[in-house]
Amino acid sequence: MTKKLYFQHLLKKHLPLLGALLLLSFVLYEISFYIFKTYRAFFNSDAAIANILAEEMVLAGSFFPSHWWYVNNDLWVFYKQLLVIPWVLAGKNGYFAHAFTVFEVSVFMIVFIYLFLRSLMLSRASAIMGGVVVCIAYSPMYLRELFGEAAYTWYFLFMIGFMFIFRKLSPHVISKSTQVKAFIFFMMLLYLLVLANPIRFFVYYVVPFFGALALSIYFARDSIKTFQHAVYRLLSVKKMVIFAFACLVMGLAGMAHYNLLESLHLAGGANNAGLVSLEILPVHAAHAFLGLLNFIGAEWNEGVRASSIGGAISLLKFALYPCVLIIPALHVKKSFYQMSATERFFVLFSYVGFAIIYILYSTTALHENAWAARNNIRYISPFIMMILVCNVIMWRFFSLFAKVILSVCLAMALGLSWNYVSPKEWRGIVDERIALVEELKSRGLHFGYAEYWDSHLYTAFSDGDVDIRPIEVDEKGISLVKWLSSDRWYQKDSTDGKVFFMLKHEDIADFNVSLKNLNMPDPIDQFTMNQYTIYVFEKNPLYVKKSKAEARKKKRIMTAP
Repeated sequence: MTKKLYFQHLLKKHLPLLGALLLLSFVLYEISFYIFKTYRAFFNSDAAIANILAEEMVLAGSFFPSHWWYVNNDLWVFYKQLLVIPWVLAGKNGYFAHAFTVFEVSVFMIVFIYLFLRSLMLSRASAIMGGVVVCIAYSPMYLRELFGEAAYTWYFLFMIGFMFIFRKLSPHVISKSTQVKAFIFFMMLLYLLVLANPIRFFVYYVVPFFGALALSIYFARDSIKTFQHAVYRLLSVKKMVIFAFACLVMGLAGMAHYNLLESLHLAGGANNAGLVSLEILPVHAAHAFLGLLNFIGAEWNEGVRASSIGGAISLLKFALYPCVLIIPALHVKKSFYQMSATERFFVLFSYVGFAIIYILYSTTALHENAWAARNNIRYISPFIMMILVCNVIMWRFFSLFAKVILSVCLAMALGLSWNYVSPKEWRGIVDERIALVEELKSRGLHFGYAEYWDSHLYTAFSDGDVDIRPIEVDEKGISLVKWLSSDRWYQKDSTDGKVFFMLKHEDIADFNVSLKNLNMPDPIDQFTMNQYTIYVFEKNPLYVKKSKAEARKKKRIMTAP
């Protein structure tokens, strides 16, 4: 009987941990399935850039290839292309290299979250749940951005890294060697991120940092002792020394960034986004809000019957999912003095950053139009992930009612996740993409051009067997794409064999006009597959003209759009 009670006690004690491990295993399986299988159907040219740039870096023998066109002032210093380079050297630079890299980063993220939450003295079960809540498939957009393209997962990873370092630099850490190591890692990470893009660093890290500090002091005003302690810690000699070194490192990294840009090709991008006009501001802000609902899975598709089970679930998601973003904010003031300084800073940093990016989406042309923001609000994703972790950090302060709401949200998200991880159409799309690549290879076609969104993805999808470079075809003619591309691809000697143009049906008329206006030779073959029409030429038609037009020959210069 005693042994039975002992085992019952042991089971009860470890049941939360076992449950958390079970949930972690479930979400890991789902994101693995999505990364390695499903995302092949939604893999796009932006996601393939890490593969393409890694290959250019290896071929150029340079960390910053001089022939590469950078955008948004992003230098891609510490990004996933570094993890792809070994695959390039091994001759396996294809989709699997992308998928393995994203999965690797996802595992790092879960481990970092666990270590950080454990440093806050949270239980092992709670620390594991921190990884669970950010890995659930809340919506197709959430999966696509964080575990497909995985561009902004890195930002979240760096934010957790900074928080972990801040924790190690706090007064509760007695070991001097630990604090020295944390200081060194802090300065290294600071330098790399500022070097990559000072403007992004300012928006994503500096402004939320000072905003969180200001709010910490503001909320501490109710208690003179806490207020004095907060100001004292802020103005301590140790903090001032760290701040001075941080400013020096940021200054040096900023200068290095702009010095590097002078020797590289740079296109425009998000850094040049302007304010939208006041007359369209309400529409723009509304679409930013719809984009947020879409990202967190609170939006429903068209044609859902309100009286159906699907309709009821859609309404529940619409009503409850936003609570996940709101509940921690409602408990900040009430729980302020019960949280540790690191917990307070983490929560405030998350919400300040979230507010900044949301305001930028609502008021500026970060994307081309309001519908773009509505369908892709990815810049805000790191802070949404931070707020998800805030729910774990602040769980012990929530009321029973709040815990019930969050538990229902978690249950719904887990129950519906497989619909997003494995939608019905993905296998058919993957088969079409594989068939297209195999058809090109069977016809001996290994070099061609296509619109940007149809270029890099097939280059990576074919494991580099078929190089498809981006061009733009419109009523003005054919233009080279100077956007996440390489000048090397557009040289006259870039290929000496057959060259093909892969066009969507709506671009065919403009392409035929360009063939005539630019006096290009006629294609030697033409075939249609899926949504594309492929024109095959004996030689690169950008640099070869019809023989009867020799007298009119002139140098071909393609201009960037």
